[in-house]
Amino acid sequence: MAVTTGTVPAALADTIVTDSAVDDANPVQANSGSTTWYYLIGDGSSGVITTSTSYIKVYDGTSGAPDSNNPDYVFPVPAGEKIEYVCSEGNALAGGLRYFGTSTKANGSTQAPTTAANALVAKFLFI
Repeated sequence: MAVTTGTVPAALADTIVTDSAVDDANPVQANSGSTTWYYLIGDGSSGVITTSTSYIKVYDGTSGAPDSNNPDYVFPVPAGEKIEYVCSEGNALAGGLRYFGTSTKANGSTQAPTTAANALVAKFLFI
């Protein structure tokens, strides 16, 4: 098999946010203002999440709240697993990257993930 090496014209992203305790009580404002995110890792593999799927919900802006606003994106994280979502084109957000975790996929839901503390982890790459 032939192997080639090339140069990357520009960095894919310049910021990584790691949240080791995703929950519904404190939505995280990863940044304010226009941004584009490319990559999300949702990790429920700690063994604590054993009976259900948790959800990472992402908002465009600074005012998304678990109990009143519909998220722009909802990503399932199956119990005991690690997932990766990649968007090579990027997901543009005009108002900033804000997220939280729940145990239900319903829009505007506020139920906490069925986990103990530090059981659901999220990592975002963005510019």
